[in-house]
Amino acid sequence: MDGTADPRRALTPHANRALMALCVVVYALGLPPDRLAFVPAYAFGGGGVAGPLPTPALWIGLVAHPFVHADALHLATNLLVLWPLGDAVERAVGHGRFLLLFALGALAAAGLEGLLATDRMAPLIGASGAICALMGAFLWQPPRNGLWARSGWRWLAVVGIGAFAMVNAVLVIHPPSAGSPLAEVGWGAHLGGLLVGLALPVLWRR
Repeated sequence: MDGTADPRRALTPHANRALMALCVVVYALGLPPDRLAFVPAYAFGGGGVAGPLPTPALWIGLVAHPFVHADALHLATNLLVLWPLGDAVERAVGHGRFLLLFALGALAAAGLEGLLATDRMAPLIGASGAICALMGAFLWQPPRNGLWARSGWRWLAVVGIGAFAMVNAVLVIHPPSAGSPLAEVGWGAHLGGLLVGLALPVLWRR
């Protein structure tokens, strides 16, 4: 040890806090979710839509859907995961890579959900796909300080993420019935985000 401080130990997760604030602002403004959602049919066709439609609605949905939530419970559950997880990942990888992870995770979530969706007119909203990318990155980027740096808490998080990933994989392979509440969850979106989070840190570490 040369006594040089790791600058990331003192890094304040401004990017994560800004994303959280944006989610809250969008919800507080009462912006209509259907106008900001990603609709798979606009990108992949289906649901009476003939082929890809590179319309403003498609681009708006790709960019805006992670910041839109259906209700207060949806928003609160996503933020409760994003807060500690996003802080830990941003401190480990820095602001720029954190934002890249979040953005690519959201895009991958939309893409895989769109490809797998049985109803391609069903809108996709919420930050969970991007959050899943952070989950994948968490496995590759050990937190250097704080609660998650303690081995016990870290292993608890790793086990939880692993179990969550397996449940997602099962429900993508064997989708729940249309009448089930589970059918309303974007399992493909979660899996798409997780794959990006697992792959991208490997690439930049090389």
